Amino acid sequence: MISQDDGALFAQCYHEEISDAQLNLSVRSIPELKRAESREELASVGLLSTLEDDTRPSFVVSISSGIPQDGILELAYFNSALAVAPALLAKLKGDDVSKAKFVDDLQPRAAFAQWIWDQVNDMDSAVIGDAYLFADHLWWATTIAGGRHRVVSGVSAAFLRQDDAGHKSPHSDDRIDMGEHNKPKDMPQYLPGRLPAAHGRIDIPQEMAPASSFGPFDYTQDAPCQNMPDHVLYFRSVDWSSTPLGPMASWSPQLRCVVNMILNDHHHAVLFWGEEATMIYNEAYIELIGGMHPCMGQSAPVIAKEYWPHLEPLIQLIKSTGKTFSNADMPLFFDRHGFLEEAFFSFQFIPVLDASGCVAGYYQPLVETTRNQMLERRITSLVEIGSRTAKARNLNTYWDLVIDTLAINDRDAPFALLYAAEDFSVQTRPSVSTPGISSEIDKFVLKGSIGVDAGHPIAPPTIDLQNDSCVFKSHLKRSVRTMTTVVVHFSDMDLPEGLRDGIDWKGFGDPCRSLLLCPIQPTNSEQVQGFLILGVNPRRPFDEDYKQFIHVMLRLLATSLASVVLFDEEMRQKENAIGQAAHIQEQLAAELHLKEKKFQRYADQSDVAIFVIDSVGAYTYRNQSWYDLFDGATDAKDVADTWARIVWPEDIAFCEDLLSKLGVQKSPICFELKTRMRWQPPNDSASESDPQVHWKWVLCSAYPELDANYEVIEMVGNVTDISKQKWAEDVQRRRTDSALESKKHLEHFIDTTSHEMRNPLSAIMQCADGILTSYSGTDGDFAIPSPVTYGALLEQTVDAAQTIAQCAQHMKRIVDDILTISKLDSGLLIITPIDAQPETVAQHAVKMFESEAKVADVDLSFEVDDSCRTLGINWVSLDPTRLLQILINLITNALKFSRFEPEPRRIKVTISAYEREPTNGTNGIHFEPKLVEDDAHLVEDWRQGSLVYLHFSVSDTGRGLTEDERSNLFARFSQASPRTHIHYGGSGLGLFISRRLTEMQGGAIGLASEFNKGSTFSFYIKARRVASTKLRRSSIPTMFPEDMRHRASTRREISKMNSRPESPISEKSPTHSRWPSRGSKFQSLNDEKSTNWGTQQRPPAVQRRQSMNPDIPNDAIGLPPEPDLAELKCKRSVPEDLHVLVVEDNLVNQKVLANQLRKLGCVVSVANHGGEALDFLKTTSLWRGLIVQTGDSPLEERDPPLDLHLILMDWEMPVMNGLTAVTKIRQFERGGQLSGHIPIIGVTANVREQQIQAAMDVGMDDFVSKPFRVSELMGRMRGLVEGVGSGDVRWKGTIPEKDEGEA
Repeated sequence: MISQDDGALFAQCYHEEISDAQLNLSVRSIPELKRAESREELASVGLLSTLEDDTRPSFVVSISSGIPQDGILELAYFNSALAVAPALLAKLKGDDVSKAKFVDDLQPRAAFAQWIWDQVNDMDSAVIGDAYLFADHLWWATTIAGGRHRVVSGVSAAFLRQDDAGHKSPHSDDRIDMGEHNKPKDMPQYLPGRLPAAHGRIDIPQEMAPASSFGPFDYTQDAPCQNMPDHVLYFRSVDWSSTPLGPMASWSPQLRCVVNMILNDHHHAVLFWGEEATMIYNEAYIELIGGMHPCMGQSAPVIAKEYWPHLEPLIQLIKSTGKTFSNADMPLFFDRHGFLEEAFFSFQFIPVLDASGCVAGYYQPLVETTRNQMLERRITSLVEIGSRTAKARNLNTYWDLVIDTLAINDRDAPFALLYAAEDFSVQTRPSVSTPGISSEIDKFVLKGSIGVDAGHPIAPPTIDLQNDSCVFKSHLKRSVRTMTTVVVHFSDMDLPEGLRDGIDWKGFGDPCRSLLLCPIQPTNSEQVQGFLILGVNPRRPFDEDYKQFIHVMLRLLATSLASVVLFDEEMRQKENAIGQAAHIQEQLAAELHLKEKKFQRYADQSDVAIFVIDSVGAYTYRNQSWYDLFDGATDAKDVADTWARIVWPEDIAFCEDLLSKLGVQKSPICFELKTRMRWQPPNDSASESDPQVHWKWVLCSAYPELDANYEVIEMVGNVTDISKQKWAEDVQRRRTDSALESKKHLEHFIDTTSHEMRNPLSAIMQCADGILTSYSGTDGDFAIPSPVTYGALLEQTVDAAQTIAQCAQHMKRIVDDILTISKLDSGLLIITPIDAQPETVAQHAVKMFESEAKVADVDLSFEVDDSCRTLGINWVSLDPTRLLQILINLITNALKFSRFEPEPRRIKVTISAYEREPTNGTNGIHFEPKLVEDDAHLVEDWRQGSLVYLHFSVSDTGRGLTEDERSNLFARFSQASPRTHIHYGGSGLGLFISRRLTEMQGGAIGLASEFNKGSTFSFYIKARRVASTKLRRSSIPTMFPEDMRHRASTRREISKMNSRPESPISEKSPTHSRWPSRGSKFQSLNDEKSTNWGTQQRPPAVQRRQSMNPDIPNDAIGLPPEPDLAELKCKRSVPEDLHVLVVEDNLVNQKVLANQLRKLGCVVSVANHGGEALDFLKTTSLWRGLIVQTGDSPLEERDPPLDLHLILMDWEMPVMNGLTAVTKIRQFERGGQLSGHIPIIGVTANVREQQIQAAMDVGMDDFVSKPFRVSELMGRMRGLVEGVGSGDVRWKGTIPEKDEGEA
């Protein structure tokens, strides 16, 4: 309900809308203009405000126009009370018309409209005085505005139901069609209001009687009860004393109880009492006995003698057994609504016992199950309709199936006519226009009938809604217009005489009283495409259940029809397409035949192998390329035979799986396969590094051809030879691996070369600094030494100069090796053959190393094999310089790897000769494969005479090589192992250069080695014999080429190069030896500082820059800056006794650095590797750990511990490298074995950022790269020592748990 304020607000909004609408009157439709005009008139009389304040739903309509036929009202105005009731408003405006299933559903709306237009029908039961009952409301109407408008207001009619629960609305949905049914016959004379409402609401009275007035309610007592129903009054009015039961006062308690139960039961119930079966029944049972009523108190065998013979056996059975008999869903036909009605009941015969326990009567309750049975039968019929019509594939079949399916349920379809639109194929296309302007179908053709033959007057073959005089014409047109089912009663139609004669009514054979005119409209169309004229079951009322059944049936027919129409249209399109396709197929057949021949020619000429096999794998076609590709299986009959000939045994199962996937799983396949057929690579691409045997690779792809049943017809495939691609991939892979390996070797070579160059550079710079410092005065000028110190100064200067020369020569050898490699790569290195004696060249090479071998205690010998004498080898044409270079490389390596091995240490150089080229296995030697071709100059020289193969071997007793170390020994930048450079030095170029020089001279190089026993390096070269006809000059050139190594020439030089300072540990004791005395070994290295260079008197100074411009600084012309003598003196005094341990494996660098530090006032001790440094650390005052006693000397006689302030640690060293040594020292500090932190400075030629970071991570405090100036190093040493004293420790690295890099 809306308040007055809300009503005023609605009225205000309404007036505003009218004002706005007046601006657009020019574009309004005529009805809108009329409504706007009506609103203006209403506003002028001030009615709207009154209606808005009214709490009743009210509206205004214009009655100046005619009554709407469909009853849809155009409301000129409605108040807010009606606006808040949307369901009621929808009924008044006709918004629910689309939900109507039958035309009769619209009748109450049309009657209501007639009442509003003041055209009252006296037979309309909805008229109640001046009011009208519609939509559960009572309405009153008033005419205003000169009779042009009617104001209608209503109230809820709920109060009517409260007054009479059994009263039903005249237009309620559950009423029975009174046009079809009549009043029941022979019904008892009792008030209808006393019957309970079927769907009434249970209303409980508000006022109840006092509790003291409850009962009694026994209808069999003499004193009558209050408010007894009519049927009970009838029951009591019977003269029971004249019946076999006697007066009611004499009835037994059992009889009284059963009688009261029956009379109070709302369902059908009857009692047969005594031997005479006297009947007592309730009010509901009356409709079953019909005309026999009233028969209360009479004997059933007498009053129902025609039915009693069927009941008597049941009575006797129950009487003899005392058990109840029941029967479910028994069909019964009785007159309930003025016609014989089909019904179903479930009943029981229940015995009623007397006081003695014997059967005295029979109680029969009945429950009606008609609705359930009807529902089951109709659902079955609907299922049949839906399932059968869904199978239709064309319209004719559809109409036949519809009529045949309806005939199955002949009780609900006793009569039927089925009409379809003429020219249905054109009209069934969905319309895109609106229903109001779509063209209507007027002509319909009879497609089938039930109960009547075609040509009967009631079933014309065609119906024309415009011209024919069909009896159903007006009703059919009405059905088309409303798109709803129309109910036609024969009693309402003026039919000609005899029109219904000749109709064979199906079902029960009774004539139908009503017909249903049902339009059939497909769901995909907006037009009626057919009619079903269906007879209503004459023995069933046309109620809501019946209407719902018809509605669902029509929906199923519409859906099935839409499917058939779509399918039929699709089939027609397919037929057209098939016709066109057939024509196209005929045209393509000839083209296909030509193309097949063309493909046959193409397949025969194709470079790709093409084959076709059947479902079992037998060949049906193979082109010529297939036979060319599989030349070893040309006579194979199937794929299995082909596999057995060309496939490796381990791949047979793989091929069988592929064939199964192709033939069983019907999936295409594509795979690569390596066959057993040999393949030859291109001649211009073969190389010695290729494998000796190549196998043919193929790429195969195949797919199955399937028929309409998805079965394999044949399998088609092609095979491509991809051997060259696979070979190219393998070559590319090997080249990539080789390039990566070369890159790795090159990086290692650069690191090694950098290290080898920086070490001598450091020694050169330090020697130069030593010379300058020795001759410098306090003012920076050169000072002339005194005669007393001249000898020592001269000896020291000469020693430094020799060290510089030796380091420069070492650097030159590295540069020469690099230049040789460059010449070899660019093809600029030339082999120049001359007449020479190979034996003399070999002897010269051996003689060059005799002094060095003697100092190293190595037995170096030379041997000439008997083959040289047998073949008369004397003079030959070869390049002695390149031969000597190879021998020097091999002898150098033999000395390098033998000098530190245990005795005996031997090296033997052997020369032999062969007439044929030596092969692998000669003297146990495995020669490396050739990388380059023979030198062109030598090839030309070899053509001038007979050839001989000279074989040279260099055997040693060194450490030998493992199998892994031998694999890359002769590669560029390669050494036996990554530790070789650390232990023995070198750049990894010597053996590679020797290999290339050997191959250029027509030979090869190889080795035989056994680990820990020694190695034999052998090579052979090709030479031409020459005659010795005249005296020749020496075959050894007086000047070697640029890549010849410089050897030491004097014993003093050899001694200086090979001597090594004594180790702090005796060589006879491997680990724990007796500690030496303080002055025996370590101290002896410090005795040289006894000469105090700072206190000697010097001769008058000589100007240093006598040959230079004094205004040009040294760094401008590339010279190092002058040492700052004042700074050096300061460093020399801070601290006074700085104790330093130099750990360096290069003896030259070790000696030079130790001398320079001593000159600056440091006490220097040396160690050759990390292991010696750790042993020395245990002799210092910092050591707190356990000292193991060795030898016979007691522990108390040992020398006092040494002081140590700082360690200078090299990285790359034998036995134990610098990183491992630093790691162990830091572990000693953490374990408390050292009393404090020892500063450690890394002094190395490794200068990469990653290498520096690795050194700092393991525990080094600082890092100095070679070459360096001693003054710079001294400054860093002083800063670290001062930092330790003040507690400032720089190292922040981590100590690994495991030793890494330890040799």
